[in-house]
Amino acid sequence: MRILFTQLRALIVGLIIFPGVSLVALFFIPFKLQDRIRKTAFLWKWISFKILGLGCGAKIDITEDYRSPEFRTQPPYGLYVANHQSFIDIPLIFTAYQVPPIMKKEVLYLPFVGLMGWIAGAMPVARGSHGSRKRVFIQTKNRILVDRIGVQVYPEGTRSKTTRPKSFEEVKKTLLVFAWNEKIPVIPNSLYGTRGVLSEKGFIRPGRHLGIIIHKEILPENYATAEDFARACWTKVLEGYDQMEAKLGPLNENLS
Repeated sequence: MRILFTQLRALIVGLIIFPGVSLVALFFIPFKLQDRIRKTAFLWKWISFKILGLGCGAKIDITEDYRSPEFRTQPPYGLYVANHQSFIDIPLIFTAYQVPPIMKKEVLYLPFVGLMGWIAGAMPVARGSHGSRKRVFIQTKNRILVDRIGVQVYPEGTRSKTTRPKSFEEVKKTLLVFAWNEKIPVIPNSLYGTRGVLSEKGFIRPGRHLGIIIHKEILPENYATAEDFARACWTKVLEGYDQMEAKLGPLNENLS
């Protein structure tokens, strides 16, 4: 009965919140991207809390942010990398900070979600298209180096088949190498618990305990090679995941 109630509540929340927020977001379209991101940050933060709390019945137990003050601007600067667990990753990140993500092209075709993603500055990519990946790489380079706007990316590509993030050897390092070459700081993020929010069939499983750790920025100039830099960035992601798993894993074990 609780599961059924959760699905109905999520449906009602979606039918009310998504159209409403989309309508409000339309007013910010005329602004330049940097101003639009800054002015709509409160909107994405608000809707993300509603999606996770009211819609999914999840609880964010851990939110830790170790960024230096100069990386807490709006919009934030740098390359933000995180492990990838589910569609819930972006709302969890948006509860802590708002950085436009690189996201699957198909997501932008979803009603209301696509519009909000575009207004928020998301960059769509077709994973199977070399041309699309190349175009997004160029967009990312311009966003960070020219516009000074941060970009959010998941180096794992397709999420891990297990609950644990992929190893360093398995992740895509193209943007991490790019960051080292261009002397762009990387801010590693560790996400925990979002994979358990949705079942394999897409049903919401309420009561999940979530966590996010935003690690201190890692500076390319402190590393002799791109390989060492990329490994240091992903090691932080793994360390944060393990830290949260030790605290929140037992709380999620007995949930159906």
